[in-house]
Amino acid sequence: MDVSGINHINIVVSSGQFPDVVAFYEQIIGLRQGPRAISKRNGAWLYCHDSAIIHLSVVEQPPYRGTNGHFNHVALTCTGLADWIRHLDQHQIRYDIDYRPSPEMTLLFFYDPVNVRIELNFAGEKLEPPVSGNYP
Repeated sequence: MDVSGINHINIVVSSGQFPDVVAFYEQIIGLRQGPRAISKRNGAWLYCHDSAIIHLSVVEQPPYRGTNGHFNHVALTCTGLADWIRHLDQHQIRYDIDYRPSPEMTLLFFYDPVNVRIELNFAGEKLEPPVSGNYP
């Protein structure tokens, strides 16, 4: 018996927030909508390759059962640090960069339209020269 990784995260949004959140994860993060299990509520499953890693659920009335306000962020393993920075700059998305020397990795942090913190994790990648701080 073992755990082999994260299956998905679930983000609860209102019907008014839903289109902007779907667009963000498709256009900014590069995920795509795919097949979704039948559910009592509206929503979307957003895929990275063949895995539905983010589930959006439309819920109109807070508080939402099972939430406790302690969710901090979702981290995604990525490659192509310089391309991601150009992409975020083009979409005028404010981000923070954090470089860690051991093991070497660069992290980009930013927020989606409903204020969920996103971490993009780039193992073995850094900017030359190394930079840190708020961008753009």
